Amino acid sequence: MDFSQSEFAIGSLVVKPALALAPLHEITDQAFRIFIREVGGLGLTVSEMVSCEALIRKAHKAEKMLAGDGGFPFAVQIVGSRPEAMAEAAKIATQSGANIVDINMGCPASNITSGLAGSAMLRDILKAENCIKSVISAVTVPVTVKMRIGWDETQKSRGDYLEFLKMYENNGISAVTIHPRTRAQQYSGKADWSFIAKAVELGMSYPIIGNGDVILPDDATRMVAETGCSGVMIGRGAMYNPFIFKQILTKVTNISHVEKINLTIRFFEIVMSMCDEKETLHKMKKFSGLFTKGIPNCSVFRQKLNILGHPTEILKELELMVQSSKQLQSTETSIPTRLSS
Repeated sequence: MDFSQSEFAIGSLVVKPALALAPLHEITDQAFRIFIREVGGLGLTVSEMVSCEALIRKAHKAEKMLAGDGGFPFAVQIVGSRPEAMAEAAKIATQSGANIVDINMGCPASNITSGLAGSAMLRDILKAENCIKSVISAVTVPVTVKMRIGWDETQKSRGDYLEFLKMYENNGISAVTIHPRTRAQQYSGKADWSFIAKAVELGMSYPIIGNGDVILPDDATRMVAETGCSGVMIGRGAMYNPFIFKQILTKVTNISHVEKINLTIRFFEIVMSMCDEKETLHKMKKFSGLFTKGIPNCSVFRQKLNILGHPTEILKELELMVQSSKQLQSTETSIPTRLSS
C-alpha cells in the first residue's frame, strides 16, 4: 500500500491517509493528539478510553477526555457494560464534538474487566450485542469497535471473535479495529496478524483496521500486505516515535538527534500551554525519556530528570542537548530501534 494515497471510509466519513492513532490511557490526551496531528501523517485520532459511568456522573476528568484536537475525523472511545449508560455516554460524546463513537472491547485492565467491560465483553456476545444496539440507536454518527481476539487461548483457538464480527455487521457497526492478542496475553508475546487476515477474509461490509506491534514504519506496510486490512492503527509505536506516521507516508526513516530533541521541546510547549505546572512537570518527565531514547548522553539527561523540579529547567536541559548534538552533527540516525512488545 502507498499510504500517501490511502484512505478508507467509516460510514460516510473518509479517513485519509489510512492511519490512526490508537487510544492509550494517560497518553493520547488532547495535548498529545494535537502534537501528533502537527507532526503529520494522521487520518484519524481517538481519545483516551472514557468511562461511561464517569461521564454520566459528570466527572471532570472524564469530561476533559472528550476534548477534540482540531483534526477530522475524531473518535471518542467509551467503555462500559450497561447498555443504557453506554447510550447516554455516546450522546454526551457526540454533543461534545465526536465524529465517531468507538466501543472498547479490548482493554485488559482488571479494573475494567471486573465490571464486565472492555475485553470481558468478549465473554458474552448477547450482552455485547445489547450494548452495541443501545449505542447505535442513541447517536447519528458512525459507531465502531476496538477488540481483541478473545478472552483467553480457548476463545482464540475457537475463533469466537469471528462470530462477534458477524454480529457487528448485523447491527450496523461501521468499522472494527482488531488487536490480535487475547486478554490473558495482556501486551506480552507477539500480536498474531494472521487473525486480522482471517477477519478480512470474512468479507464484512465494514473496514477492518489492524493494530498491534507496528513499531517501525515498515511494519505498517507489512501489516497491510500480510493481512489485507483497510488501515493501520498505531499506539505504542507513536509513544516511542512521534514521527512514525509521517515516516510511513514519506518513507523517510532518518531523523537527526536535533530534530528529535526539537520535537520534544515543541511537545512540551503545547503541554505547558494547556496544563498546570504540576501536570506539565509529570508529563515532561514521562515523555522526556521516551522521545530522547537513543540520543548521546540521554541517560545522563534522564538521571537529571529526577531532581529537576520545574518545567523550564527541563527545557533548558533539552536546549543544551540540542547544542551538544549540533556540535556532534553528522550523526543522523534512524529511529526507533525495534522494541520488545
